[in-house]
Amino acid sequence: MSIKILKTAFVIICLSVAGVALSAPVKISGKAAEYAHNSIELNIYHDFISEETIRLGDIRFNAEGFFEIEFDLTEISLCFADFDGYHGMIYLEPGKSYQLLFPPKRKLTEAQKRNPFTKPEPVWFGISKPANNDLNILIQQFEMAYSKYENEYFDQIFVNQSGSLVDTVKQKLSREFPKTSNSFFESHKLYRKANLEFALHQGKSTTFTESYFRNTKPVYNLGAYSNLFNQVFLNYFSFLENTTHHTVIKNMINTAKLQLLDEYFQKELNFNKELAHWVLLKSIKDAYYSGNFNKAALLKMLDQVKTLEWSSYEQKTALLIRKKLTYLTSGTLPPSISLKDLTGKTVRFSDFPNTYIYLHFTDPKNSVCRQHLDALKTIAGRYKGKIAIINVIPEQANFKNTAEWAGIFATTGNNIKETYKVKTVPNSFLIGKDGKLLLSPAPNPIDGLDRQLGQILKSDHLKEFQKQGGQNVR
Repeated sequence: MSIKILKTAFVIICLSVAGVALSAPVKISGKAAEYAHNSIELNIYHDFISEETIRLGDIRFNAEGFFEIEFDLTEISLCFADFDGYHGMIYLEPGKSYQLLFPPKRKLTEAQKRNPFTKPEPVWFGISKPANNDLNILIQQFEMAYSKYENEYFDQIFVNQSGSLVDTVKQKLSREFPKTSNSFFESHKLYRKANLEFALHQGKSTTFTESYFRNTKPVYNLGAYSNLFNQVFLNYFSFLENTTHHTVIKNMINTAKLQLLDEYFQKELNFNKELAHWVLLKSIKDAYYSGNFNKAALLKMLDQVKTLEWSSYEQKTALLIRKKLTYLTSGTLPPSISLKDLTGKTVRFSDFPNTYIYLHFTDPKNSVCRQHLDALKTIAGRYKGKIAIINVIPEQANFKNTAEWAGIFATTGNNIKETYKVKTVPNSFLIGKDGKLLLSPAPNPIDGLDRQLGQILKSDHLKEFQKQGGQNVR
């Protein structure tokens, strides 16, 4: 079977296992000569709200391009791998073996790798000699038909909101893909067709929510369900602000009354318990980013997801959401990162106790970065002995600091896009004397760093003066 590129507006959300079924091994093997000596990481998400990545393992290609990997899964999972500008996807079922076919090997330029606006191309992994009833084949064939009708009738459905045409497309899909014995595929079809209905009223119809959500528990490992769920319940706290109970709702949110909100969702909105919890978790995350609600209260509610009323899966999801919301925020410990200076010596944050550390991600080959490094040299001279500077640069052969820029120049083996969310350079962080992030992000040298450091050091001086004054009084 050839590789099929996903040609549809539907973005499949990759999910992990949420059930309690016993695990069974999954085996992946094959040959892709072009990928010889390469390694590709295979992942799933813990859940579709936090989107915390779980690493299943690495597909390692030997000198001839052969590969084989085995791991356990407990439920059907949509797994993914990001490589060479591809976002490869495949549904894996516990207890099954797959011979994968990879897309043509390609090499990205450094500019493509660093471009924050470049998105990987979604592709389905091919399967060698698949059975006709293989889940991946069923879903791919359905998605091609769905995409065809979606493109053909886009304006009538999504612009003119033609209900009769939605019914027509649903009927065509039902005829082309009659009922099967595969319950997972049947659920996929149900929620993909529901996505067409969503275009008519944005999911605000009582009948719609009852049909697809209120009367059923969340389908945690189904991409089609999660895609629709994310649209229907997007910024749900903000939506509730426009209802008749808006004052009560906002007060419960901003005073961290999670139990009362849970009761409201179940009794007033008629959500089943599992749906109420899932919508609450998504709503808390969305509300945090919206800036319309008290962030401390939102985090406090996540901390309250510990009682027996919440499942272990929901509790774990709450922890992961909180971790993501507070990641790289001021007052938290900076992510650990492996650093080596130009001589190969290890550099650690702990090498600079009780000292401000300016962590500066830069690239001396870039003209803008060089301007910032020139400015940083001047700033460092002004605050000599009061701040340590670590310049993290790409691995470059024979780089020498001939311009005598300030600080240590170091390289890292870590993925800075993941650890420090660095998509463009320069990008900077200021670590306080207590070892925690003080400014995240911090101003770059030309963009106000001098003024910011001056204010911080002036405040330190004032505090020390007051402390000494108090001691003299005693």
